[in-house]
Amino acid sequence: MRISELACQTGVSIRSLRHYEHKGLIKPQRLENGYRDYDEAAVEQVRVIQLYLGLGLNTDEIGRIKNCIGLRTQKPERHLCTSGLLRLYEQKMQAIDEEMQVLSEIKARLLSRIRYLQQEVQLQLLQEQSG
Repeated sequence: MRISELACQTGVSIRSLRHYEHKGLIKPQRLENGYRDYDEAAVEQVRVIQLYLGLGLNTDEIGRIKNCIGLRTQKPERHLCTSGLLRLYEQKMQAIDEEMQVLSEIKARLLSRIRYLQQEVQLQLLQEQSG
């Protein structure tokens, strides 16, 4: 299938598909005329990429995961991949926790400013009513 067909079937832009190809996440065959030709497996590959992007991983991290998926049957490599993926997921969780802490602090500061400004507005209204 052509890149436009893959884009339609997956809901992913042609630009993103080209980026995935550049990163080595998908590998189309090239026809004699230079057009990309994707097989049916590419649809599932793109859906998996989208799943991992939705988990907050970037394309480099997805590339590392993709390299592990093909090694599921070999025990020594599987162990290395499993522990590597576990580390990657734990790091991602830690980054999310840190980001949530920062956002929580920002939220607290904003709430404080909102309360202060609400009091200022109320004081101004009282002054206008009494004046």
